[in-house]
Amino acid sequence: MDQSYTLNELKIAQQELLLHHKELEKCTQDLKIANHNLDKGEIEKVNRTNEVNNDLEEMMFTVSHKVRKSVANILGISILLRTDKSLSVEELNEMLDIIIYSAHSLNTSTEELSKFIHLKKISI
Repeated sequence: MDQSYTLNELKIAQQELLLHHKELEKCTQDLKIANHNLDKGEIEKVNRTNEVNNDLEEMMFTVSHKVRKSVANILGISILLRTDKSLSVEELNEMLDIIIYSAHSLNTSTEELSKFIHLKKISI
């Protein structure tokens, strides 16, 4: 009876080991899937970061161009106003209009940049 009892215990232990082995295999499979999803997420994150960086570069180029143009207009007209004393009232008014337009353009460019940065922060 002692041998029969030990054999029975071994069979039960073997069944428990098989059950634990199946559970471990399932856990291993779940971990592989989770790891794959993490890798996929990292790739998507890198792609999104690259996309945001490209968008930022494009926006900075556009804003930089607009800002340089406006600043050049204001500087050029300011120098002309300081050096040319023979300007008519009509010419002075035209120059003031260009300065005002350039200042508005600078303001618009900085607002666009602020909105763009805010939107990009939200989307990241």
